[in-house]
Amino acid sequence: MRFERIHIEGFGPIAGYEAVLEPRRLNLIIGPNESGKSSFAAAIVAALFGFSSHEEEARARPWEGARHRVTLIFEAGGYRCRVCRDFHSHEVHVERLGKNGEEAEATLFRGAPNPRGRGPELEQYEGLLRSWFGFTEARLFRESCYVRENALETRISPELRHLISGAVEADYQQIQEALLDRLDSLTREHPFDARARKRADRSIEKRKGTLELLRGRFARSEYVLRELKSNFAERSAAEARMSELKADMAAKERLTADLETLVRLREEQRKHLKRAPAIGEELTRARRARGRIQDIDRKIADQLTYLANAPDEVESDIMRLQILRVQATRHQKTGETERKRLEEMHQPSFAIGLLFTLALGAAFGFLGYAALKSAVAAGVGGVLGAAAGMLAIRLFGLSAERGRALADARFRVAEDNIRTLKQEIDTVEIRANPYLAGRTLEIVLADLKQLRELENERREHVAVVQSLPVPERLEAESHEIDDAVNALRGKEKFLVGQTPFLAPFREDPVRAAEASDRLRREINGIRTKIEAEQESLERLMRRPGGAESDAENLEALEEAIATEEEALRREERLCGALLVALEVLRDSVLDYQKEHVARLAQVSGQTLGHLTRGRYSGVTLDTELNPTVRLDGAREIPVEALSHGARDAFYFALRAALAQELAAREPLPLLLDDPTAHFDEERRGSLVGHLEDLAKDLQVILLTHDRRILNQVREAHVLKIGTEGSPTDSTRKIQIRR
Repeated sequence: MRFERIHIEGFGPIAGYEAVLEPRRLNLIIGPNESGKSSFAAAIVAALFGFSSHEEEARARPWEGARHRVTLIFEAGGYRCRVCRDFHSHEVHVERLGKNGEEAEATLFRGAPNPRGRGPELEQYEGLLRSWFGFTEARLFRESCYVRENALETRISPELRHLISGAVEADYQQIQEALLDRLDSLTREHPFDARARKRADRSIEKRKGTLELLRGRFARSEYVLRELKSNFAERSAAEARMSELKADMAAKERLTADLETLVRLREEQRKHLKRAPAIGEELTRARRARGRIQDIDRKIADQLTYLANAPDEVESDIMRLQILRVQATRHQKTGETERKRLEEMHQPSFAIGLLFTLALGAAFGFLGYAALKSAVAAGVGGVLGAAAGMLAIRLFGLSAERGRALADARFRVAEDNIRTLKQEIDTVEIRANPYLAGRTLEIVLADLKQLRELENERREHVAVVQSLPVPERLEAESHEIDDAVNALRGKEKFLVGQTPFLAPFREDPVRAAEASDRLRREINGIRTKIEAEQESLERLMRRPGGAESDAENLEALEEAIATEEEALRREERLCGALLVALEVLRDSVLDYQKEHVARLAQVSGQTLGHLTRGRYSGVTLDTELNPTVRLDGAREIPVEALSHGARDAFYFALRAALAQELAAREPLPLLLDDPTAHFDEERRGSLVGHLEDLAKDLQVILLTHDRRILNQVREAHVLKIGTEGSPTDSTRKIQIRR
């Protein structure tokens, strides 16, 4: 893979920046601090792999409000591609370009693959990443192709180890997967299943389980047959006893049912015969009530016809006439009483008033003189007494006048009421006289009272007649009862004829009830015996060996067991062969990986010796890729014991070797962000020279703020970032004397 053009519309501090890169020369991008060099490298990674977290995406948003989008044009796998990722909408557009120009020939992908989730769009896009890089994670890109600022230290993950060893692309990897799939289908547990992917049984485990089940069924069937033979006699005897008990219980149950039927027939006869007297009584009551109704109707017709035929208003008029006469008599008595009272009331005479006044004045004068011993007091007392006497006489006269006025008013009211009632009495008498036939009111009232009593009595007798069936119906019911009793007696006779045992109980219900209870107790006893025999039989059935249905065909079981054993031996032989093949294949893989590890150590040792002027002459990597370096060709020391600059030199050498190893599959660009922070001038010059040589085989992009590098490069494609002037200078060659 080689980048051709990078266009950043907005990413962090970068806005509207475009860089054209050279495929086989050192691409040197120089810019001051905070000019966006690290953001430039991060934009390349984000455009290809996306953001792994929301925080990372938030940090990369454009500072100046530009559109958050990056476009890459690169060559990979023999064809040119353009990837455009819009971070705002998360949409990715991948196109295949022609050999020249930027015209799209086909759209390889369009969608929104989210690296933080899963989905069909992400799987499709990961397929493209795998075809370009051999992996799909940005982490592997950072571990292999991208060196961030102050992050030269390298840890080779297992995924990167397989990638550089070629095991992922090797043919034997496919063979190993096929062998593992076949082995996984045969058995659940084997030494090559380190991930423990299976939880369910496979073919061998299933066959073993089936074989164990068949053997158990075979042993069970043998045991069942033996037990069935030994238990047959006991079961036959128990079944015979149960049959006898069931027959005896059936006979007693039939006898009990016949006895209960006899008792029921006798009870029904008693009910019918008990109903016959009630029918006679009801018939007598109905006839008596009908006769009384006829007598009442006859009496009303002979004596009270004039009231019975009169309208309903006549009765109310008669009752009203009686009430009016009573009221007139009462008002007449009231008028006479008030007239007598009026005659008895009169005004007090003048002589009596004068005497009362003089007596009261003398009394007051005497009291005044007695109290004060003065003639004046006696005179004043006499005057006051006379005034009080005159006032009392006056008040008594007024009271008498009011009493006479009230009595007179009451007398007039009574006379008015008498006149009114007389007029109403005359009106009612005129309306009722045509129906009274010259009878007096007292006689009419007595006849009316008698009519009402007779009508009430008639209603009671009518209610009795209506509550009872008609005599014809009662006579018919009596005949029906006789027929039902005769039918029941016939059934009883037939039942006794069939079961002579019932004859003594026909006329004695008490003995019949006792016999029925006795039979029920005997039936319960027989039922208890049957249950005991049934339990005994069930215990025989539950004995080891079970029921007859538990015994299977022994020949069929033997044949099935032989077939399963043969299939199990065949699969175990195949499983053993697969394990041997996988062991041989694993050894081949280890040898293949050791070869790559040795080559990686050799290349990184040569690069480290070149950078350090031979001070560190070699690198050793064990099977786990833990490094050590040789000092002056003699001692081996761990990398952690080196100085910071020496460690950076070693890790740069390891990164360069990794890039060369990956180039065997697909040359991937090497992206370096200020790797010379801890290098002196001499070592920095050696690093730049090595990068120029490395750029002939794979694309190298070096980002730095150190302009002294310009004095140490022989030939490079220099681009500026974050400074005035043209951002690119693809034709400039820097010639210096080394």
